[in-house]
Amino acid sequence: MTGSGLTCDRMRSLLLVLFVLMGACSGNAGAEITTIPTTTSTSTTTTITTTTPSTTTEPPPAVPEIARALVTPTGVVVSVLEETATGYRVTTPCGNEATVSEGTPLGTTQVVIDPGHGGEVDTGAVGANGLIEKHLNLDVSQALQAKLIVRGIDVVLTRTADYASRLGVRAGLADQLGADLILSVHHNAPTPGPSARPGTEVFIQSASEESRRLGGLVWTRAMAALSDFDIAWVAAPDAGVLTVLSTRGNDAYGMISGPRTVSVLAELGYISNPAEADLFATTDYVDAVSDALADAVENYLTTEATGAGYVGEPRVFNPQPGIGGSLCVDPALE
Repeated sequence: MTGSGLTCDRMRSLLLVLFVLMGACSGNAGAEITTIPTTTSTSTTTTITTTTPSTTTEPPPAVPEIARALVTPTGVVVSVLEETATGYRVTTPCGNEATVSEGTPLGTTQVVIDPGHGGEVDTGAVGANGLIEKHLNLDVSQALQAKLIVRGIDVVLTRTADYASRLGVRAGLADQLGADLILSVHHNAPTPGPSARPGTEVFIQSASEESRRLGGLVWTRAMAALSDFDIAWVAAPDAGVLTVLSTRGNDAYGMISGPRTVSVLAELGYISNPAEADLFATTDYVDAVSDALADAVENYLTTEATGAGYVGEPRVFNPQPGIGGSLCVDPALE
């Protein structure tokens, strides 16, 4: 939770997010937002200023007693199976075992953010403007991570760049880190009918009241932020906070059924809708929606608020399975 002062754990988290973001940038990871239309009126320009580095000596980040996960030298977050005399035995993003000689060890965390999709095969949906969902999901997740850390909340991403990661590995990372919650970030397709308001959908665990509470907060905050933009929205008739069951009767999505951790999956809007895709390609959108999600997560962790948007009847749907082992290509870990 939040508190006064900058503890060692908080300092470790701040240094970690800076390390990960710099690593992603140096490797062209995530591709940020690849297409920004010149006709969009809501786009902004970011000015980068250079400052003189401080000469203040900061204490080193705290090392956890038990390494539950590891940020490898290439910035990839992996679960630790065993710490050895020469390094770490880990689970790779594709679910394989590997040995890593060094890295930044992680203990428990409060929040895990899952940028949906990733890699050459699992790109997610693509907008008419060329915006690719996997990049947009990562941009929003990295902005959210940075804002949560500023608020004193420990957070880890399941995917830190544009590489594939299997659903079971993502879900398992949240459990491994003992997280309070995992939030999976997505943008939807195909396009439904027109709507007077955003078509945000938040999928929750059917048997978890805490997932229901988190989902209501995410939906309420996201809807409020998106409603400030005046565009041609689309929405499904049952959009809101809902359970999605397969025809077998279980939670349909792997990021909902897989984790023991409290989990929600947010489809923030429709990248397949040209008007929304143009909005999503702006820094205004990324900043607004990441602020909204940070508010929702903080509210969940620090209050008993419940939010709104709950849909009574479950949706029945059989989604496509996640990327299989034969198609998953692991990123370099060192």
